[in-house]
Amino acid sequence: MSQLFDVEIICKTAKDTRNLATNFAQLLPHNSSIALVGDLGTGKTTFVGGLAHGLGISDMVRSPSFNILNIYSSNVSLLHIDAYRLDGSEQATEALMLNDFLIPPYHLVVEWPERLYNFLETCTFKIIFAMNDDFSRTICIRPHQPSRSTFLRRN
Repeated sequence: MSQLFDVEIICKTAKDTRNLATNFAQLLPHNSSIALVGDLGTGKTTFVGGLAHGLGISDMVRSPSFNILNIYSSNVSLLHIDAYRLDGSEQATEALMLNDFLIPPYHLVVEWPERLYNFLETCTFKIIFAMNDDFSRTICIRPHQPSRSTFLRRN
């Protein structure tokens, strides 16, 4: 497995963050679910922009803070969720009707994953963002073994 699947990297600029995500996207297996963990302003949406670029998506990535879910497509779909306004309940997660959008090949990326029911237990990657004193960001990419429980119900 590539060294990009278990690393801790310091990104000094937004461009560094985008480049890291672009490289990560090129190695990412299809149908991955990625939890982005970090405070506001730590580079999560910037990372998603680089991820989209690496997947061949030319659309401008914007934070889905108000509409909760943005979908971008190329030869693979990228579903970008900002769960900040969700309450973590199973009902709120089911109301997103994600089963209707998770058509392979896809990648599901969630900001504020602790607010999306059962997502942290079932994601395939956890990426942690932290702001440093010099305003650089430390980004830790960790593979995650999903638990036996499922994030979404499969019919």
